[in-house]
Amino acid sequence: MRVPDTVNGVLEELTRGFGAPRLTVELLPSSTWGSNLRSALRVSHWDKLRRGAYAAANYRCEICGGVGHQYRVACHERWEFDDAQSCQRLVGLIALCPACHDVKHFGRANENGRGPDATLHLCEVNDWSIGDANRYLELHFALWKLRTRKEWCLDLTWLAQFGIVPKARDHSSSSTSTRGG
Repeated sequence: MRVPDTVNGVLEELTRGFGAPRLTVELLPSSTWGSNLRSALRVSHWDKLRRGAYAAANYRCEICGGVGHQYRVACHERWEFDDAQSCQRLVGLIALCPACHDVKHFGRANENGRGPDATLHLCEVNDWSIGDANRYLELHFALWKLRTRKEWCLDLTWLAQFGIVPKARDHSSSSTSTRGG
């Protein structure tokens, strides 16, 4: 099956073929790799936010209800993507079990040898066949390739509601800008 060659085309195909699945993949544009809250915030601020997310979820995964063996849950940043402005906007935090977190960061999980397990978990949570999951992943990697052609900014204004301002970034090592509040 053909993969659309535009962002809107891929997004339409994902919606048409998969609707709103419980568990989704979030492949971040390469220009924002390594730009996460843990590195953008003071340790005390990050700890406050992540622990709040864990407690709000009763220390269980907010998607599948599971927990991990080594650690129960991880705090995952939820992003929205403004493709017209090439801006990745933080919209919240969610507690995820390690298996759901691997699916969210499928590219990293795949590079670390956990891609097959992440694919199976994606199938299990969404009640999909392997064929469904492979098509979904194919579309998400196509979307990632299209988004990665541009430099993206990060909009962290969501943090303002907590009175948190990100640390200043060293722009000499990255061209990614950060909009913080």
